[in-house]
Amino acid sequence: MVGQVHTWRHEGRNITFTWLGESDVIPNRVYALAITASGNMLLVREVGGNEWLLPGGGVEAGESAADALRRELLEEAAADILALSYLGTQQAFDPLYGESFQAFYWARVSLAEAYTPQLEIAERRLVGPEAFLNLLFWGRRDPKGEMLLTRALELNEAMSAGLKRR
Repeated sequence: MVGQVHTWRHEGRNITFTWLGESDVIPNRVYALAITASGNMLLVREVGGNEWLLPGGGVEAGESAADALRRELLEEAAADILALSYLGTQQAFDPLYGESFQAFYWARVSLAEAYTPQLEIAERRLVGPEAFLNLLFWGRRDPKGEMLLTRALELNEAMSAGLKRR
């Protein structure tokens, strides 16, 4: 799958995504396929938006990718990361904004019961893995959606199996 290219037409321009796999580039943005202990997956929706997104966002100066993801999950969804594993990175090229690198992670999360949306996020939602790709706005349009979901579920199963053996 490394090197696979997907192009998305957005607001009159072609945005190109190239899957780099487990590259060691420093990402500008980070996203999580976040799963709770009960197996539900976390999606968020922006204020004024109608599409469900992966939680995540920009990496700030001096911040590691993992620290950025921890901060973003806490801000966007009142979620704490219990375990984290890198899934891979894609290069995105937008003619308007240039090049960026987006890293994807599997995360086991716990959610605070009290949740007040803040910043740009209006809502968080938990969904089963069977509905995840249908609800994630690019989940079925981008070939990496299925690959990321499969890998995240494998990691989640391995973690759950390890906890049961203890």
